[in-house]
Amino acid sequence: MIKVDTLTISEFRGIRDLTLSPNRKNFAVCGPNGTGKSGVVDALEFVLTGSISRLTGRGRGDLSVKDHGAHVDCQKSPEKAFVEAVVWIPSLNKAVKIRRTVKSPLALEITPDTQEARAVFQQLEAHPEIALSRREIIRFVLTEPGQRAKDVQALLKLDQLESMRARLQKIANAADNIVKTAKRSHETARTELVRAMDIVEATGANILEAANKRRAIVGLAPLLSLGIDVSLRDGLATAEGGQPSRINKAAAKSDVEAAASSVDSRLKGTFSVRVAEAKSAVELLQVDESMLNAVLRDDFLKTALELYDGELCPVCDTPKSLKEIVAIVSAKRKKLEEVKVLREKAEAAISPVREALEEDCAFARTAYSYAKQLLGADELQTIADFGKALKDAADTLRAFLPLDKTIGVLTELPSADAFLAAVRKIEKAIDALPEPSHQDAARHYLSTAQLRLEALREAHAAARTAEDRASKAKRVFDIYKQTSNAALEKVYENVQANFADLYRRINADDEDAFEAKLTPSIGKLGFGVDFYGRGFFPPGAYHSEGHQDSMGICLYLALMRHLLGGGFTFAVLDDVLMSVDAGHRREVSKLLQAEFPDTQFVLTTHDKAWLKFMSTTELVKKDGTVHFRKWTVDDGPTIWAKGDVWDEIRDLANENDIAGAAALLRRSLEHLSAEFCEALRVKVEFSVDGHYDLGDLLDPAISHLKIQYKDARQAAATWQDTDRIAAIEAREKAFDDAVNKAKVEQWQINPSVHYNEWANLHKSEFLPVVTAFETLCALFKCNVCGGLMEVSPSRGKREYLQCLCGNVKLSFLNKPKGLLTA
Repeated sequence: MIKVDTLTISEFRGIRDLTLSPNRKNFAVCGPNGTGKSGVVDALEFVLTGSISRLTGRGRGDLSVKDHGAHVDCQKSPEKAFVEAVVWIPSLNKAVKIRRTVKSPLALEITPDTQEARAVFQQLEAHPEIALSRREIIRFVLTEPGQRAKDVQALLKLDQLESMRARLQKIANAADNIVKTAKRSHETARTELVRAMDIVEATGANILEAANKRRAIVGLAPLLSLGIDVSLRDGLATAEGGQPSRINKAAAKSDVEAAASSVDSRLKGTFSVRVAEAKSAVELLQVDESMLNAVLRDDFLKTALELYDGELCPVCDTPKSLKEIVAIVSAKRKKLEEVKVLREKAEAAISPVREALEEDCAFARTAYSYAKQLLGADELQTIADFGKALKDAADTLRAFLPLDKTIGVLTELPSADAFLAAVRKIEKAIDALPEPSHQDAARHYLSTAQLRLEALREAHAAARTAEDRASKAKRVFDIYKQTSNAALEKVYENVQANFADLYRRINADDEDAFEAKLTPSIGKLGFGVDFYGRGFFPPGAYHSEGHQDSMGICLYLALMRHLLGGGFTFAVLDDVLMSVDAGHRREVSKLLQAEFPDTQFVLTTHDKAWLKFMSTTELVKKDGTVHFRKWTVDDGPTIWAKGDVWDEIRDLANENDIAGAAALLRRSLEHLSAEFCEALRVKVEFSVDGHYDLGDLLDPAISHLKIQYKDARQAAATWQDTDRIAAIEAREKAFDDAVNKAKVEQWQINPSVHYNEWANLHKSEFLPVVTAFETLCALFKCNVCGGLMEVSPSRGKREYLQCLCGNVKLSFLNKPKGLLTA
């Protein structure tokens, strides 16, 4: 991919104007919380990908890059808010300059602009995970299996696998529902045929036997088989005898009796018990208003998922992938788990009641067809009203909500009295019909039987087609599931092996036998880690927060190594190791340096100890660090290295804020004194909490620099180097004068920080204090390059006191004794 040479940020997020020079090497941004470190992370992510993860994605509400990417004072001029970087592209062996503005975040300016360079940045835009914060990394470790699968697959660019799996499962589930409906229609058609033909079971033999018996009566040849092209009434139109009457008396009588029996059975037997059970199950959801509101939300979520068209969210009409829709709905429904379970139980209890009403509705339609020919308008309306009441009741139960309507239906089902009375009239009218001759009865029988056999054949064909489609959908889903799982398992095996190896490297002192298991299943990714040989558990079960942090970074590194291989050349890690203990931070630094030597890491931290380990392990060189000391909305972050702290202290003093000036002076001196001690290899009294105040640091630094000058002067004397001796003596005198001046003035600092009545300094009294310490601190640095004078090497026997540019280079090497006597 790329490495960053320089980064220029202007009017972007909380940064007004800032230029950093990582120089293609690891780079650290250190500073207390709230000093602007995350602005650098956002800037890098923005210029490389055109996005800012802190302003996008779930839970970000109304935040957006265009509206909130610019500095708050530059919102009306987003074209002035930009990030610019010079980056090195290893694959092309060339450097390019890139630039994005908040006004047009997706428009990347590249100089020189080539197709090959644009391809590199298109790849970067597809991998925004190069910039991750701790909250994003730790989600791989502590999230639930379903969400972890989505997050990991998204990182590996395998999220389309899950999207396709969800789509195929949705198709398979829909096909199963169609099969259930088709089977019910098939069973209804079978029942109607059995009833019309007066046979025990709708088998081919029974149908042929009954049909041939009637065919013989009308003088037709028997049917030898019951093929799809065979009709029970073949030859009937040419046979002797009159045409069939408009009603088949036997079939009509059987149909009407079945209708009456079905409706009557609801009024007796166990049906009332089922209704009572369904009503009780629904009433549990009406216990309180909060439960009822939860049911409403759950219904809304179910409907939203059903209405999703694959492109736009049915609620907000914005583009959403299936993965996003399912994740949102599933997460919200999970919070409604209790009501979801109660609802499923209620719907299961309602189902047989609704099916019975739908069956009676079908019988009402049958009765209506006979009533049109046999009864008057009033009775016909009675049957129509009853049928409509049954349909409305069944539709209400199917809809489930609102609950009060469902309970109303279950409390008082449609009255069947008027319908049964009308049915009895139909029965009497049918009985009053003249009895047909044997030939007419046979003709009626064969005609009705053929119609219902055709209906059965159609229902059977529809059921077979539905079953075939459902079987194919399930087969496709199963094959896809097995194939994708096998592929994912191989990926996860590689990742888990690399993850475990990285984690063992960090925790070799106590977990050198550590193992891990990434276990994929349908839409989920289990994550088990070994806990000291006691078994595999979720990371959050027994491991400390520090161990979880290191697991998060190791899993991220393993995933990125698998995803990008040698292309993993750049990563931004934003405060990713807040809770890892000191010993393991050193190991993390060593791991990043040893295992990823070709990756440029940009790291942010508010923890000086973590920065120290990065420095001592040489993960980050001294020139690859920037310290933020404060942030203001007007100026953005302020860098320690700029030296403007002295002007800021004077400004506070000139405004008569002596306490504020003294506090800032003390904090500044503590920071600078720590730098002096490190550069001079000063031994400081150990503090168990790692806290050192000004007295712990400045006095040892002063004493130690005096010792360095003394030792360097004595070494020069062994060489009889009078010029060097004179130069060192001049430095010693200037330093002693500055120390004495600062010591005289130092008493004023603490009383001003901890204000009391007897310490009431004026700015004219405090400003000399500032000047004294500024002069003293300047003498720890080279007056040419401004760099600290350092004892080198950083370990072992001292050789020189020198600066970066070489202007100061004082030797501690004495002239050998043999040469002295010569």
